[in-house]
Amino acid sequence: MTENQDKTVDRRRLLRRAGTVAAGVAGSTVVGAAVAGPAQAAPGDPVLQGRANNVAAAATTSLTSTAAGPTLQLANPAIVSENGLDLARPSLQLAPSGDYLHQDSATGSIGMDNYGNLQVVAAEYNGEAIVDYVHTSGNANRIVPIMPQRVIDTRSAAGRERIVNRSSTTLDSTGRLREGQTIHLDLTDFVFFGDAVFGNITVTTTAAPGFARVFPYGAGPISVSTINFQANQSLSNAFMTGIGFDADYISVFANKTTHIILDVVAFVIGIGAVNPAYLPLSAGAGARTTESLADRTARRAAKAKQDSPSWK
Repeated sequence: MTENQDKTVDRRRLLRRAGTVAAGVAGSTVVGAAVAGPAQAAPGDPVLQGRANNVAAAATTSLTSTAAGPTLQLANPAIVSENGLDLARPSLQLAPSGDYLHQDSATGSIGMDNYGNLQVVAAEYNGEAIVDYVHTSGNANRIVPIMPQRVIDTRSAAGRERIVNRSSTTLDSTGRLREGQTIHLDLTDFVFFGDAVFGNITVTTTAAPGFARVFPYGAGPISVSTINFQANQSLSNAFMTGIGFDADYISVFANKTTHIILDVVAFVIGIGAVNPAYLPLSAGAGARTTESLADRTARRAAKAKQDSPSWK
């Protein structure tokens, strides 16, 4: 791996840790960079820019406006360019604090816990807060359908290009996956930092009764089968499997020699992304839309707001 790839993997480990921690959010305070001692401000005193403003007594600061625009707008136009990316300076910082929002927090309260998870009080019931996670790419996944794509077809040389360990050891003279061998399939044409994939596996020209399994690249011994077959049989089965942690690969094992055909139809992603070239066509179009992904998302959101489900 290159140094940049190592940094990316480390970032992935950091972001994905939220899914393994059962924690909520406690209240937070917006603070500035303290360049002097804290200003002990009483209610009604001005906020001092560039200093920590600590309220002397417990108090809530309210901002109210009847304007059509936002009540509060925070902006930081400072941009730093690094490695071809424009990195923005934050407009708001929530100080991480505590393990969970307190049950007496008012509806609409937002905070960040010590693990970096955001939570919001969505409602109250019997005087106690109903706290819900604000799902982010660090603690939530989503399924992204694509136009169905063929990953490999071992019946042809071109169909074997995405096998990263193709050799005479893993494949026989006709390209079939050999008995007891595992091949690793490169999905980087389609996805970046994928978590899982939905697809279909087909076996054909099977040498003897047996099975094949699809599983995450880098996984340890697994005693399962994705598809079972008889000799000289062509058979298909749908599958879902995780994707390798350090590389966007999946693996296929067969206990008896067989040709393998594998197609993918959707990916599960968190912090990653799907290649937009494989996203579904726009509705009613015979060719891929030329609008940007952001414009398409905005147009679909506007249409969803205007329409209503048939069951309403």
